[in-house]
Amino acid sequence: MIRKLFFVAGFALCCSLGWANSLTPEVLSLADAGVRAVYALDFDTARQNIDTLLKKYPNYPLALFGRTMIEWSRFEYEFEKSNPAQAEIFKESISSSIEGIKQWLKDNGDEAQAYMALGGVYGVKARFELANKSYIKAYFSGRKGLKYMNKATKLDPEMYDAYLGEAIYQYYAGTLPAVVKVLAKLVVSGDAQKGIDYLNMIKEKGRFSADTAKLLLVEISIESDKYYNPPLADKYIHEILEKYPNNPLYNFVAIIASYENKDYDNVYKQAADFLNNIGVKPFYKEIYIARSYTAMGTALMAKGEYEEAAKVFEQSRQATKEQEMSRWQLYNELRLAQCYDAQGRRDLSEPLYKDIIARKQNWDIDEVAKAHLKEPFKPGTELGRMSPP
Repeated sequence: MIRKLFFVAGFALCCSLGWANSLTPEVLSLADAGVRAVYALDFDTARQNIDTLLKKYPNYPLALFGRTMIEWSRFEYEFEKSNPAQAEIFKESISSSIEGIKQWLKDNGDEAQAYMALGGVYGVKARFELANKSYIKAYFSGRKGLKYMNKATKLDPEMYDAYLGEAIYQYYAGTLPAVVKVLAKLVVSGDAQKGIDYLNMIKEKGRFSADTAKLLLVEISIESDKYYNPPLADKYIHEILEKYPNNPLYNFVAIIASYENKDYDNVYKQAADFLNNIGVKPFYKEIYIARSYTAMGTALMAKGEYEEAAKVFEQSRQATKEQEMSRWQLYNELRLAQCYDAQGRRDLSEPLYKDIIARKQNWDIDEVAKAHLKEPFKPGTELGRMSPP
């Protein structure tokens, strides 16, 4: 959905900005431009600024962290986790960043922000391993990340931004039963409420990561069962949009918030506007076409208008037929099959479910398809989240 650590990309470069205050006006300018570029999803510009910083200050820790987060964000959002070459670039960035930051610490001694950067790199490494169901590796990477973040706060207790690692660990370790089950023998523990308390503290006191904390609270308010609070999510995401109105992904999160608030007519309108911005406004990329149709079609399904929803998903298929299959496109195929089921058109739905299951990469969407092969989707069935797994 919102995908936890995308927001940390902005946090990473904002921290670079903070450290730049102790350097030169030129570095400050480069870091500031990098921050703006990340929030605008202009990853090329952000990377150019990071590369310039690293040429002047080799192994500059927060620049290395920023570079890693740019490559992760590109893999996750620009390529929809569908580009193996970008995955390799991201993994190489993790390795070189860890090596570079450790060399910086060896050359410069203990520095709070260097440990914060190192903790951040290990944190995103854990996120990648978790997404690939490498739970044991994710556990150890996450623990290393937390250890380095804690070192940063011990060196500078008022570096509130560094508590973000503790906040993320506490919340997600306390709310990921699959991981906890696999790692039960390692006594994984976490306190979700403590994580939320940290996020609220960072939201109020963090110098560079207040927006990151707020965005994570948006995700929790939408995805969590225990802390489900769509009105709060809507409030926070619109506060973020006041600062970054041109970021397409933040605008899409606002659509998701509207869906969770059951404002389906507004979801349809917002999604149609989003679709019309693709190719017109900067950074509204063609890869976002499918998700626009996801929102429009799912809003219609939620209203019980399955025939009209099917037309939307069929339009999505035509609009994206030249693109490499992404999880949003495949999710639209699932939704289309559900709409066919709801209309009693089992002859059309079954081939779609089978095609989803047969695909080599199906982003766990196949689990729903398998269930519907056994039992057709029925009108009025709970749709769950608007976004794919």
